[in-house]
Amino acid sequence: MVTIKDIAQQANVSTTTVSRVLNNDQSFNVSEKTRNKVLEVARRLGYKTIVERYNKKHYRLALVYKSFIFNSHLDNDFHFSIRSGIDRVCLQYEIDSINVFNLTNMSASHIHGAIIQGNYTDEEITGIARSLDTDKILVIGRCPDDNKFDSVWFDTKKAIHSALDYLTGLGHRDIGYIGSIESPDLEFEDRRDQVFLRYMSKFPEFKSSRIYIGENGIKSGYKMMERAFQEGPLPSAFFIANDPNAIGALEFLKEQNISVPGTISIVGFNDHSMARYTTPSLTTVHIPTEYMGQTAVQTIIERIEDVRSMCKKVLIPTQLMIRNSADRLQTKNR
Repeated sequence: MVTIKDIAQQANVSTTTVSRVLNNDQSFNVSEKTRNKVLEVARRLGYKTIVERYNKKHYRLALVYKSFIFNSHLDNDFHFSIRSGIDRVCLQYEIDSINVFNLTNMSASHIHGAIIQGNYTDEEITGIARSLDTDKILVIGRCPDDNKFDSVWFDTKKAIHSALDYLTGLGHRDIGYIGSIESPDLEFEDRRDQVFLRYMSKFPEFKSSRIYIGENGIKSGYKMMERAFQEGPLPSAFFIANDPNAIGALEFLKEQNISVPGTISIVGFNDHSMARYTTPSLTTVHIPTEYMGQTAVQTIIERIEDVRSMCKKVLIPTQLMIRNSADRLQTKNR
């Protein structure tokens, strides 16, 4: 059987490049020449993806989510993008999907597998698993049991550290935090604010009072930055743990005529579809959400087809996108 490694060797590129080209990862920045070369080698060798190898069979997947995560594209771009990746693969390979979002009526029969998306508690995920007519279940997000469910997510600690490494590398030490409330079942040390706090505690200039936590969304980000401003003086930089909050914070700073990044630097998280269009454009950690959705479908199909018996935990790599909202600390402005 032809492997990704075989294609990489003949195309003279990395296996990561081959994988992301073959999976049509729209967030992957690669030249058309390289993309076409990989596809030509794959065709010549007769390579087929997991989905392609079995696409003659009929699949029916349950997509389980809380309906409110799709209420606002601006506030929930993260989830919309994941769902876009899921829908892209399902449409491409004629996989049927049914939406399940009412926890009081979870029965979904005649399904081959299920994908759970959103911030469910451990108890909710356990209840969902009992209600579904399949034991082939994948969680997009924090997984309560790696030996029972497949999962697709990213290394939160590594992603946050990439943002803080960048800010501290620019000379910032007095850095604030803005973020949203996280799942109550998330281990304390894995919460984004706690990852931030442990990292920043090594700097004497850091003040733990700079941490602000509220709801997810643009309005909440605006209000938290307003609160930070009222409590003042503002730190030289903020790490904002989701981009909708960051967009709201930028709006408040703009109204107050506070220069970004001249007076204060901002780094966000997720790479919202609007991040490059804010003023200034937002430096942020890119989470390849659409690719996560595509990977989720491919991973659950492996279980459906008994390609493997063990559960799989897939960690998607992240990347800091450097734009215009953060700059080197200007001591004359402090």
